[in-house]
Amino acid sequence: MRSLGAAMIMISYDDEDGPQVFRVDPAGYFRGMRGVSVGVKQQPANSFLEKRLKKKLDYDHNETIQLALEGLQSAVGIDLKAADVEVVVVSKNDKSFRKLSSDDIDSHLNAIAERD
Repeated sequence: MRSLGAAMIMISYDDEDGPQVFRVDPAGYFRGMRGVSVGVKQQPANSFLEKRLKKKLDYDHNETIQLALEGLQSAVGIDLKAADVEVVVVSKNDKSFRKLSSDDIDSHLNAIAERD
């Protein structure tokens, strides 16, 4: 019988190298990535991120949040509502975890809808 395991995403900001994202699998293998997802819908979410991150690498603060929300919408196949998700942001200027309000999330979702 196979034992249970959990995949993990570790995120930090390094003063020398900038933002860092690592995916750790149940066997302990880890890899640095530009963007990654884990879970049931990780394949469509990772495909979405690969396509977007090949085209452009220098996203600003708002574009990064919208990319994450758009990737989640693409993976689950529905339009999200601000009450359905929680968004936490870490930036170079503010290295603490900051949870966005429902109004902030709603404005990002509206920007995505207007762009499409």
